[in-house]
Amino acid sequence: MAIALAVGPTACSSDGDVTITVLAADFGQRVVIPTSVFWEDITARFEEENPGVTVEVELVPWENADTVLAERVGAGGSPDIAQVGSFAEYAADDLLYSASDMLPLTTQADFHLPLARAGEYRWEQYGIPFVSSTPRLFVNLELLERAGVAEPPTDWAELLSTARALRDVGVSIPYALQFGPDGVHEEALVWMLGAGGGYTDGGDHYAVDSAENVEALEWLRDNLVAEGLTGLPPAELDRSTSYGGFFTGEVGMMMGHPAMLVAMEEAGVDYAHVPFPSRDGGPGVSTGISDWLIAFRDGGHEDEIGAFMEFVYRPENHAFSSGRHGTIPTTVSASQLLLEDEDHRHLWEFVDQMPQAELQPLNKHSWPAVRGLLLEHLNRAVGPDGDPAAVLGEIQELAEERSGTDGGTTSGAGG
Repeated sequence: MAIALAVGPTACSSDGDVTITVLAADFGQRVVIPTSVFWEDITARFEEENPGVTVEVELVPWENADTVLAERVGAGGSPDIAQVGSFAEYAADDLLYSASDMLPLTTQADFHLPLARAGEYRWEQYGIPFVSSTPRLFVNLELLERAGVAEPPTDWAELLSTARALRDVGVSIPYALQFGPDGVHEEALVWMLGAGGGYTDGGDHYAVDSAENVEALEWLRDNLVAEGLTGLPPAELDRSTSYGGFFTGEVGMMMGHPAMLVAMEEAGVDYAHVPFPSRDGGPGVSTGISDWLIAFRDGGHEDEIGAFMEFVYRPENHAFSSGRHGTIPTTVSASQLLLEDEDHRHLWEFVDQMPQAELQPLNKHSWPAVRGLLLEHLNRAVGPDGDPAAVLGEIQELAEERSGTDGGTTSGAGG
């Protein structure tokens, strides 16, 4: 059900006043501070500075946000601004304002380059990176000490030996391989990048079935899964189960995001986080995730939308909201403010990692369909009888069929 968030009058109070509508995602129990708190704060301060402009925010559950938006757009009821997981389909239909329509050049140039590129469709930025993050390898230090392991792993061989040592001292889930239906495509990409692969090649063509990707999934199947080091079958390890197990001491290692830091402190977990290791040693290529703000042309509120966007991305506003909610700023200026603030030292490694992160190919019109294929089929590849080459080959074939709708994107946006 949608949650109405009252942040101002429900109608314009006089001639000339403007109301802009925002359809935003509610992250529910995934975050410590309710999503509504962010929107109440930012809209109240914007309205105070911009009399005559009212911002109405409607919150819908995160998992339903893209579906709700598609239904609204299909019915001719586009909001002025929407928070989405994918945007290329709306850009392809010429429904959106571009970043250059809305934002001053200083703000456009301020976005971290991987995020700006991932927000492009046909070399024009339409997706404005909003809530972003980059994962690292989290380890439970108390469990590692019990297992006789002095340091977090720095390559896959060390990760495997650490997982075995954790199993031997009774840890039920030595490594939480999150191949459940809500995040298998993200977990898999971390391992693929660690083996030198990724979902696309350097030319921005799908490379799902690359030799490196096959090798990464074969390693997972033959080692972590085959030896029972993931505890549950990977298809049953969603993010919620994995995070909950880490908080209670059932999980020894996992891929995690900074949003979990506050909850871990409250739970009293003795933890550390390090760059996710590559297969052959050293930090792997980091991956990043983001959702987007997009602005629809239908309402004709270009100036008001632009004013609100500029307010949201002012360095002090963006840094404050990111630090408060455990996300990573999408702009260089806000990132620098966090790096200068001792109160946010716990986020510094994540902030430093974000500019080099590889994102999923979010700027491809075909990506939502391909992501759906990954979510549905990838976990089969690492099961006891899994065939990574066959599964990835099937997905690659279907991805190539769907990629005819892309019509040209930028490179460097998806690993």
